[in-house]
Amino acid sequence: MVVDEREMFVERLAGTGEMNFVLIHNAGSSHRFFTHQVEMLREFGDVIWLDLPGSGESEVISSYKMEDLAKIIEKICGEMSLDNICLIGLNNGSNVAIETTLRGNIKLKNLIVIDPPIFMDHSFKKEIEGFIQCLKKKEFDEKFIASLVDALFLNTEASNKEIAMSAFNSVDHKSLEEIFEGLLEWDARADGRLEGITCPTLCILTDEHHCTYEKIKKQAPEFEIGKVIGSRCWATLEVPEQVNAMIKRFLNLHQSNK
Repeated sequence: MVVDEREMFVERLAGTGEMNFVLIHNAGSSHRFFTHQVEMLREFGDVIWLDLPGSGESEVISSYKMEDLAKIIEKICGEMSLDNICLIGLNNGSNVAIETTLRGNIKLKNLIVIDPPIFMDHSFKKEIEGFIQCLKKKEFDEKFIASLVDALFLNTEASNKEIAMSAFNSVDHKSLEEIFEGLLEWDARADGRLEGITCPTLCILTDEHHCTYEKIKKQAPEFEIGKVIGSRCWATLEVPEQVNAMIKRFLNLHQSNK
């Protein structure tokens, strides 16, 4: 699909229900980070997975602020005439999904955020700043990526590590640097914004240093919050059985309440 004169990987997989799931991956990765969710989601509707600009098979763009990425999601939804939309974001893809939700320009039904980096603690902000410095110094190489993948998976199959390694080795480094900078900027002004989300929302947490659980619970008391175990970061790959069970329960609950 061409979006703003840039070629993007966008694929629609037909399902059996009325929902349209738009999957937004994490920084530096690809649509393949949702490999283990697709068949379950197709029980509820069509799945639209994509590579964000600069990642996977999508071309780079000029700006990676959260608002710019949200506009791209809006344009994809508009081009495909989607309704009954459920946005599903992983890590900073969750922040893109939240920003898209708050803008209110798509026909959204549900929101699912997995391990959202929001209200991040100081140590995680420093970690992201370290990634940015590695990218600026051109130290984000194959050796660094291998160590990062080993550190962020607790216990997973070799095929999942291959998905992560392949994605991070192919990402445009300048794009990734700007995405991380955009994430820090967005989080600095996130206070109070969750109160603007009115649709049913599921928030799945993994390692809580990515966010402040008590702050999410206080600012978004209507969010349904679940916690997985056995994963530090990429729960969709590492513990899909837990993620999928939570999503399936959430979707069944809100189908029956429509």
